Amino acid sequence: MSAAATRGHRAPAAIPDAVAGDLHGSRVTAMGLLKAELTKVRSVRSLWITFAAAFVVVLGLCSYMIIDGEVLGGQGGHIPFGWTAIYPVGMLVLVIFGVLSVTSEYSSGSIRSTMVAAPRRTGVLIAKAASACAVATVLAGFCTAVLYALVQITGTIPAAQGLSPFHPDIFWGMLAGTLILPYGVVFGIALGILVRNAAGAIALYFGLFQMGPQILPTFLPESLHGVFDFMPLAAIQVFSAAGIAEDSYGPGTAAVVLLGWLTVLGGAGWWLLKTRDVGR
Repeated sequence: MSAAATRGHRAPAAIPDAVAGDLHGSRVTAMGLLKAELTKVRSVRSLWITFAAAFVVVLGLCSYMIIDGEVLGGQGGHIPFGWTAIYPVGMLVLVIFGVLSVTSEYSSGSIRSTMVAAPRRTGVLIAKAASACAVATVLAGFCTAVLYALVQITGTIPAAQGLSPFHPDIFWGMLAGTLILPYGVVFGIALGILVRNAAGAIALYFGLFQMGPQILPTFLPESLHGVFDFMPLAAIQVFSAAGIAEDSYGPGTAAVVLLGWLTVLGGAGWWLLKTRDVGR
């Protein structure tokens, strides 16, 4: 065991004999970890407010656009799932939620208690990502279902009128738009576990991933500009377009690119979590 790992597991030696007797035979289960992570989201005000804000923004802005109908029923009226163009705004808020769900534990010091209670750090990381992703997926699906019903009631998007939600012209677009919301949560968690600091992780997101594709090409040869087509936000645009726009690659490749970014960022964060002390 490395010295860093040893420093991260000093607390069990301080457990009194009486308490140790009560804990004899108990073990941390996967379900226990999931419940613990869900409890954290519910009990930390900044987390659930950020989480709720993302879906309020999505529902509010999309409802306005659908009811108004000027944009979606005019120039964009030929896109049956045009309202999902607002979803990246909600994804942005969910990235911040993902960052805060990790960095708030580091800033408060509660990460030490978490790792003492559940020494398997990989399990903690998976439980944190899985619990937040599951809730975000359910709420994203609910939002999409409500907005689809609103489109059918108002009739302001002619191309979507009368289409079943499982019709290929609308299904893949709605599915892609729905999935980018939980993707934002996991992406934020990966950044948070990698940087450990809320300000640093959010600055990294906006500086590199949000503004980087607009600023960095100025300093690079034109032959390298194509690299920015594979940045996460560019891939999200291709993925959520569901093949209706002409891009340099298709939605399937975009999905691979997005998973690749999660693998790289999450893998680096996981390696640092395994090898570094949890304290500062």
